[in-house]
Amino acid sequence: MAPAKKYRVRMRLKVKRRFLRNSGLFFALLSAALLLGYSGFRGYKALSAASPGRIFAFTLRSYSAVCPSEEISAEVGRRLSGRKGGAFSGADAAALAAELRAAYPALGAVSVKRSLFGGRVTVKAESEAAVARVRLNGSGPVYLSGGGRILAGHYGPEPEELFETELRAAPGENLAALAAFLRELRAAAPGFSSKPSKLECPPPDGPERMRARSGAGAACRLTLENGTAVLWGDFDATAAKVSRLNAVLADAPSRLAGPLKVDLRYFRDGKVFVSKSSDI
Repeated sequence: MAPAKKYRVRMRLKVKRRFLRNSGLFFALLSAALLLGYSGFRGYKALSAASPGRIFAFTLRSYSAVCPSEEISAEVGRRLSGRKGGAFSGADAAALAAELRAAYPALGAVSVKRSLFGGRVTVKAESEAAVARVRLNGSGPVYLSGGGRILAGHYGPEPEELFETELRAAPGENLAALAAFLRELRAAAPGFSSKPSKLECPPPDGPERMRARSGAGAACRLTLENGTAVLWGDFDATAAKVSRLNAVLADAPSRLAGPLKVDLRYFRDGKVFVSKSSDI
């Protein structure tokens, strides 16, 4: 049987020209699209560099403020009322939050959220929690925050005054360790056989300076209602120190008359020194 003949399909000249024309148009459109996309990308980068945060700005139409005081809410209104009808970007939101924190140092978290579709800005500000009201370097009362900052004002609930607290510290000193210790001490106060009446860090006549960052070698004196003076030492083992102190106060009066001095600065070594408070 003879093999079947093979026929090569040849494109007609007219069809071939039409195919080449369509192919050229396709590649031209593809090149134009790529060029347009690249140009847009470069333009976006240039605009972002020149004005970061402005790409997604929207028209500010309304705003609301949830703040811990009417004064701060009024300040938010003052800053935003004149901007209604104008553009408000993510950069504007970040700047407003930073400005509020700078104007009101007692504020903790400040958030400025934007609703892109409704054109609404919502500002929420929270007061930084205060651990205690204290006297700093002999001046009037201020507040010690949970983060260790000294606050001239406070917008939240007043901390309960379980005992008087006097601090001596350099401006800007990190008091986070002391703040944590104060929280523990105030929580442990009901467990003292004689309640604390005053805490001094360091005492005005103390030779040591408090190192509040780590709590190491801290020279704090705690005075109890029965007149006992306690040199507390490091900011650790609070519950164990209270327990040991109660045992000392129960036993010492049979050996020493009058107010006592209890030195807990060597508690880590298992040593507690007891003497008359007149020996301080």
